[in-house]
Amino acid sequence: MSESRWVPGLRFGPEFDPEQYELLAFHHRGGEAEVWRAVRTGHNGRKELVAAKIMLERDPSEVRRWLGRWDDVSHNAHRLGITDLVVPSFLLGPSPHRPGAAPTGGLLGYQISPWVDGVPLHTWARANRSGPAAAAEVLLRLCRIVDELHRKRWVHRDISPANVLVDAGGQVKLIDLTFLAPLDHTLTVAVFTPGHVPPEAEQVGGFPTTAKDLFAVGTLARALLLPEHGRLDHRLAVEQARAELLAAGYGEELADWACEPLARDPDRRPAPLGPWAARGRELLRAHRPLPRTTGLAVLPDAGGTPLVAAAAPDGGVVLAGTAGRRPPGQGPGAVRELVCGRAGRHGEIVLCAEDGTGTLWVGTTTGWWEAARGVTGLAGGVDATGELTVWTAAGGTLHSFRWAPGRTLTGRELPDCPADRVLAAVEERPGAWLVLVQHRDRVLWWRTGSTPTPLGPPGPLRAAALARTSAGPQAATLRTDGSVQLHTLGAAGPAPEVGDGEPAHALALAGHRGGPTLALAGEGGVRLRTATPARHPRWWRPTLRPATRVALAVGDDWRLCLAAVVEGELQCWQEDTAYRWQAVALPPQ
Repeated sequence: MSESRWVPGLRFGPEFDPEQYELLAFHHRGGEAEVWRAVRTGHNGRKELVAAKIMLERDPSEVRRWLGRWDDVSHNAHRLGITDLVVPSFLLGPSPHRPGAAPTGGLLGYQISPWVDGVPLHTWARANRSGPAAAAEVLLRLCRIVDELHRKRWVHRDISPANVLVDAGGQVKLIDLTFLAPLDHTLTVAVFTPGHVPPEAEQVGGFPTTAKDLFAVGTLARALLLPEHGRLDHRLAVEQARAELLAAGYGEELADWACEPLARDPDRRPAPLGPWAARGRELLRAHRPLPRTTGLAVLPDAGGTPLVAAAAPDGGVVLAGTAGRRPPGQGPGAVRELVCGRAGRHGEIVLCAEDGTGTLWVGTTTGWWEAARGVTGLAGGVDATGELTVWTAAGGTLHSFRWAPGRTLTGRELPDCPADRVLAAVEERPGAWLVLVQHRDRVLWWRTGSTPTPLGPPGPLRAAALARTSAGPQAATLRTDGSVQLHTLGAAGPAPEVGDGEPAHALALAGHRGGPTLALAGEGGVRLRTATPARHPRWWRPTLRPATRVALAVGDDWRLCLAAVVEGELQCWQEDTAYRWQAVALPPQ
């Protein structure tokens, strides 16, 4: 149980009946209050489950002032008569105490609401297994409550995931009416819930607006579609949310729709919300999100037994090949990005993973540990010194982390390179790296010690890859429509589109004999584009079954190794000594 100053079994109530309620279970702590599940015993002996919000000690005069405010809130909320708006009652009484014992300490304020058998919206979103359509229904029900409140010229002012409860059937209740206010009354207190307030701040003495509630609903739409993401920066809400949604596999139309309530201009936010939510429901019903997850890496082996590392369906990372097992201990949950390498003189296997919460993990045969939080995107590999170097974005800038056996992980921030997400990285020469990053609506390429340079036209990307070639570094970019472009860094003019018109879900790139080798995964299987000595590319399809992820690597003997996730199953191919492709049998995962 989370820390609480009280324990189950204690009693509380108004001064004239101080044991009317009994604490059953601590729920959570937020702001200056604790929320408990409690039971009320009436004078007729009937018991009723309630949610008790206990305001922590304040100055007695302040407690009584808040009690007066709460009484007004309760009266007004009852008068509004809005379905699914949970109306509380309030009382002033002694601190929770043992039954029969004399209460000690000063008086506390209690907010009592009917118990709702639901969970906060963000908790529901993380557990949702019914897909975006179920999330859309929850959002539509919330919007109907908010619209009715606004139609009666009142505003909630503190809409956040913790104040929206969702039950097992997807029914929604809006709770915590502490700051409920009519539109025509000046404000006596301003409310700021980080991550859920618009750029325009409330001002004491000013008037409330519906725009604040509209923005907050937009942040909850993002929470429903991207439940594992961290806090939204209200200063760049549209830019951040749009990039996150596109990176997660939602299309441009859906991303634009979800960002409408987050508009910097309050007048551009949709009102009422119902038609906006209904439009989103239709978009989400028709959409099949392609996850951003590219958690797959392959390490060639001269003996013909490559190692494949992949994000496991149930969380964490699974290794298949020379070490068909997982690193021990508690590690990452839903892995999004993965880098694997053999580091040090003895070739110790080391993994770096970014999980769905934006946490960077490092794993070896001895276990996992956290390296950083709030990261987006991951790329890198073992450098010329035998250290594993990975690149990621955190706090809007580029960061690097280096690890070698027996040494402490060291991190470095590169403030001269803005980055919202790292897409790809490759070591050009010892100690000099080339990194692709996404910053707002642009893709930039950055060399060690240089300034970032735009790559291609603005627009969202699903994925990208880098490779060293005899003609210089090249990049492949995968757009959200499934098209793939091949870029020569520093070259003028538009990049040519590669492929046969079939949309791709994932890509990988390797510098190899005669030019870059490109691997694509999609509904039509895995496609490999190689360059012959005459530099005329050719395509090879190792499988026609639908594939979602692909990885490509070059061994020390210049033989290629290819891995893919094909209908949920790991598959691998490697060139033999005559450069002919051979399927590699992997042990069952």
